[in-house]
Order: sequence, then C-alpha cells, then structure tokens
Amino acid sequence: MLAIFTVTAPFFALILCGYLAERVRVLPESAVPALNTFVLYFALPCLLFRFSARTPFDELVNLPVFLAYMTAGLATLAAMALLVARGVGENIREAAYAGLAASWSNWGYMGFALLPAILGKAALAPLIAAGMADLLVVVSAALALGSLAEHGGRGLGAALAGALGRVARNPLIWSVIAGAAFSALGRSLWQPIERLLELLADAAVPVALFTIGVSLYRPGTRVARADVLVISGAKLLVHPYLAALVAAFVFRLPALEVRTLVLAAALPVAGTAFLFAERQGADAERIAASILVSTALAFFSFSALASGFGLRLAP
Repeated sequence: MLAIFTVTAPFFALILCGYLAERVRVLPESAVPALNTFVLYFALPCLLFRFSARTPFDELVNLPVFLAYMTAGLATLAAMALLVARGVGENIREAAYAGLAASWSNWGYMGFALLPAILGKAALAPLIAAGMADLLVVVSAALALGSLAEHGGRGLGAALAGALGRVARNPLIWSVIAGAAFSALGRSLWQPIERLLELLADAAVPVALFTIGVSLYRPGTRVARADVLVISGAKLLVHPYLAALVAAFVFRLPALEVRTLVLAAALPVAGTAFLFAERQGADAERIAASILVSTALAFFSFSALASGFGLRLAP
C-alpha cells in the first residue's frame, strides 16, 4: 500500500496545489478558463496525438476494450438514473446528469497521469479505447437522456443527434482519430512540428492536474449532502466493480486491460460533467460537490484498489 501511495501522492498533491492557489487567490478568476482551454485544446490533444501516432493501429482499435468499458459505463449510468428518477422522484434531466457523474471518469486529466505511473505505458492504448467509449457512447447517451426533458420525453432522435454533435466538438476525439490515421499510414511529422507537439504534450499532465485543483474550488458549494455521497460512492466503488465484472467475466480481457479499465473507472467524476449540467439547467451544485468529494476520496479508494491488485511501481 505504501508503494502505491508513493506513486499517487505527488499527483494528488499537485491537484491540492491548484486548489490552494485558487483558494488563497493567487490566481485571478480569469485563469480558470484559460487553463482549461490550454489543457483541452492544446496540451492533451498533442499528448493523445503523439501516443496514437506511435502506437500500432490494431492496438488503438481495440473493440473488446471499447465494448467492455461502454457496457460498464452504460450500466452505471442506467442504475444511477433509475435510482434518482424512480427512487427519489426527480425529473429525467436530474436523473441523467446524476447518472453521468456516476459513470464518467476524469480519465482525460487524471488517467493519463496515474495509470501509466502504476501500470506502465502499455496501459495507454486500452485507456484511449475506454475514453472513446465514454465520449462516443456513455456521455452521448446521458446528454440525450437529459435533453428529453426539453421535449416532454419525445424526440429521442433529435436529442441523440444534438448530444453527438456536442461530443463531436471535443478535440480529444479528433486528436485520437488524427493520430490513428498517422499510425495506419505509417506517416511522421516534420521535425520542428514534432518538437512543438512534444513540448505541449509534456505540459499536459502537470497543468491538467493543477487545473483540476483550481476548478474544484467553488465557494458556497455544499458537500455534506446524502445525494453527493451516493453519487461519489457509485463513481468510486460501483463503476469500477461493474468494470471488473464485465471486463474479466464477460469479455475475458487480458489482466493488463482488466486492470486498466477498473482503475479508469475508479477515477473521480469528470470535471466536464459540471459544465454540461450547468448549461442544461440541471443541479450543477450537486455535480460540482460530487467532483470535489470524489476527487478527495479517490486518493484513498484509488490507491487502495491499485494496492489490492498487488501493483507496485511501473517498470
């Protein structure tokens, strides 16, 4: 367990640095969107492109991994949405975004930092396949479900088309597609451009983690709520448990891929879930609180899960 903490502690400490920097007002409020823009549109796309372009095409297009993570995500989404809609009696929009929070991991900002450090670089290819399952299917399903509230439960096709349109504007998807195309064609970039991408990619992990911390500080957010604890628990415990069952016993994936999917599912709620909830008029405070609580608890739950796998430092 101590060996795992030595790996995870610096990454979570960097998140804490961002949180404290925003709390003591070292950064101006305008820095938050600027940092997010840099990570989402520059650093992370370059990281994904470089890795995708250097990975054999058949490793990137891993359909069993895609389907396994998609199945676990959809099951978690459906279970949480059903609990909120039927058990609590909230409307379909709130149910959809609670389900999204429970099923969408922060693999973009945290996964590319933590998983290679624990499992080695071989975990990156299945992590990308899992991320594409999230963006293309799970997130789209949640957004489409949330959009049904605007049409009184009608217009599923239009809601799904709108959700896919929002997801398709995510630069991470296109960076993977571009990198996969370079991999399939065996092409390489001009050396100065390659060096530029390398510089931006190297900044992705530290800036992304710091940005998470900055984004977590939201004065007035109430975290001591039962629904927040339920969502956080579902994200950190139920989602990885379902991922383990589906990956190991349904799709019978190799050990590395099973561990990659389980640890990816064990990451906290994705920060972008708050933005989607806020734009669609859902309970954004609940999603923000779930992001904060799940990120704080993940330091212990994620580390314990990795230790339970018997993992040590990646070679």
